[in-house]
Amino acid sequence: MKISHNPHRLRLYFIGLLLIGVTSGLISRLIFRDAQVRVEWTTASELNTAGFNLYRSDSEEGDFTKINLHLIPASTDPLTGGRYRYIDRQVKAGVTYYYQLEEVEYDGSSSRYGPIVVQAASEGKWGLILSGVLAVLGFMGLIYTRFYHRS
Repeated sequence: MKISHNPHRLRLYFIGLLLIGVTSGLISRLIFRDAQVRVEWTTASELNTAGFNLYRSDSEEGDFTKINLHLIPASTDPLTGGRYRYIDRQVKAGVTYYYQLEEVEYDGSSSRYGPIVVQAASEGKWGLILSGVLAVLGFMGLIYTRFYHRS
């Protein structure tokens, strides 16, 4: 089995409670919310690609552990590629995680991409403020629809 490593640069943006990462490699976004990390990636084409595996570690040089139970199948159209999403629910707030994406070929060879990093942050006071703002907006929307849009 051939394994090649392909590191990519990652830029992280914090928007509300969502942590979004943008990379030049296969993994396009990491979103942390409610004690889970959603890993998303896209491919342009997948010639000879059987599927994908995701690996996680708590250190950049540490042992990466496969987190998906079964191979994530490749797109049904290898010429157009696909969009993928995996939700990692085995994370803890305040812990930094590193992810690698492995592309597995039909001949058994594979290539790994990454690592990329995300820190699972807790909601804290910003989560409470945002929850309060959303509750007020929801209540205002309910009042508006009830009193101004009567049939």
